[in-house]
Amino acid sequence: MINDLCLQANYCKATSPLYAALFESLVEVFKAKQSGISTTDLEGFFQTINSCWQDRSFTNFFERPLLLAGALHAQALQGHAPALAEFYASCGGHFMPSQKPDLAKAIKTVLGENYQEMIPFWAQTTIQTNETSRGPAWLLPLLAHWSVKKQHITLIELGCSAGLGLVADGYGYKVAGPKDHQWSQSGQPCFEVLLSSAGAEKAFSSLDNLPVLGAAITQRIGCDLNPLDCRDAKQKRILEALIWPDNMPRLMRLRAAIETQGQYDVRFERGDMVDCIKRLSRRDFENTPMICLFNTVASCYLGDPHYGRLRAAITGAFNGPWADKDCLWIELEMPRMDERLPDYTIGKEQLIKVHQRYGQSGMQTHYFGAGAAHPKEIEVY
Repeated sequence: MINDLCLQANYCKATSPLYAALFESLVEVFKAKQSGISTTDLEGFFQTINSCWQDRSFTNFFERPLLLAGALHAQALQGHAPALAEFYASCGGHFMPSQKPDLAKAIKTVLGENYQEMIPFWAQTTIQTNETSRGPAWLLPLLAHWSVKKQHITLIELGCSAGLGLVADGYGYKVAGPKDHQWSQSGQPCFEVLLSSAGAEKAFSSLDNLPVLGAAITQRIGCDLNPLDCRDAKQKRILEALIWPDNMPRLMRLRAAIETQGQYDVRFERGDMVDCIKRLSRRDFENTPMICLFNTVASCYLGDPHYGRLRAAITGAFNGPWADKDCLWIELEMPRMDERLPDYTIGKEQLIKVHQRYGQSGMQTHYFGAGAAHPKEIEVY
């Protein structure tokens, strides 16, 4: 835990002074416990968090820190942690680095007094992704492929959380391309994106088809272990709590995306990604000759064996029940440990990968581009 908190604190130094200080304060809390320093007022918290996570494994270093921080934020958003809320912009507060000792004190107070209320948040099976800016990562490769035949599409998001990514074609965009070219689409939230590298010009030209792509998407299906319903205030708060409290633009984008999603028919499949693919592959999508699966910063939570089963299930669907369909699987994900990468992709934070049917029973991968987890620039190969 201490190592994970240190890594997350270091990551936040460049992006969130509040969360850098918060995670550093949590490091001190856990170090005190480890050193045997009296933490009587936090014993209930330590016992509860250990109970919540004792039989649980975490794939990435940031999962436990973000669940801890999200639970604290949720308490502040609900008005149950006024001492903490005064530092959170999302609650009308403000944080200065000189206030770190006061922040640390507030954190201890909330952990010591509110730990039982935070159990449902800590017990979530996965961190619910809530970044609404990842749409271009799957829209650009889909447009590049779809623009040739312009077929009706069944769109399926894996690890969809509340399904906000499924309506990204309806968001607003201001895209800067090569040679100072500009392209825009109205909508809320609105994102500014820069396209760069060798394939940028071709990708930029495909954006003219984005307005008609939306009309071609006849079904929008989200798969998640615990899909969130944004119409429910408590579930909506889970999404808001995982936004960093000092990142108000991102919080406003989330709320705008929820409003936009209300204009679409989005259906959910509850369950593991692998099981969802197996169930969906048995359905008859006769009115949609094309099927596009996508996931953005979601399969990174799967260990290698689990990811292997997902890939096998999708390969089986592409070459079996969906063999008569034009199928794509698009990912915006970190490189996996055993992934054989082309030289030009090495060192990139997130890769945009496009998988398609290959041969009689296989699947091949094309590296479309790269970006960040919250992409403002997309390199197109």
